[in-house]
Amino acid sequence: MDELDKECLEFWQEATSLQGLEASTGTIFGVLFMEPLEISMEDLAKKTGYSLASICNKIKMLEPGGMVKRIRHPHTKKVFLYAEKDFSKMLSSYLLMKQKTVISLGKDKLPELIKKYKNKKLNEEQRKKLMIMEHYYHDLLQFEVMVDQMIKKLEEIDFK
Repeated sequence: MDELDKECLEFWQEATSLQGLEASTGTIFGVLFMEPLEISMEDLAKKTGYSLASICNKIKMLEPGGMVKRIRHPHTKKVFLYAEKDFSKMLSSYLLMKQKTVISLGKDKLPELIKKYKNKKLNEEQRKKLMIMEHYYHDLLQFEVMVDQMIKKLEEIDFK
């Protein structure tokens, strides 16, 4: 491994650890990111020294955020992986994932929960908890607007 590869991997290890992920996740993503084309899972295992099972587990964490794509080619059982290199696409995918999961769950569940307890006789502690949930729901709706605006802006920007 040359000095450039080593320093790039250190960057990705630090970047992923700042997000609460293991350094091995950064190593795997870093190797994928520096590959101009897709790479087979077997070749990734050889380059990183990690087992196929370990790589598979790490990829499952990176896929939902749009950082890594799993690619299957016809007539082969091999799995190939590709790291998104366009920062705007990566960020848009991550924001869309948050919107589809956390925001969507909150919009589905919280109005019902708030309505259910709004007219009940609650003690002071319960009222405070309900108020916290109401504020969270309000913030969630504001965040959704911000996410939509950010995604639109990201689509307008050419980072190249």
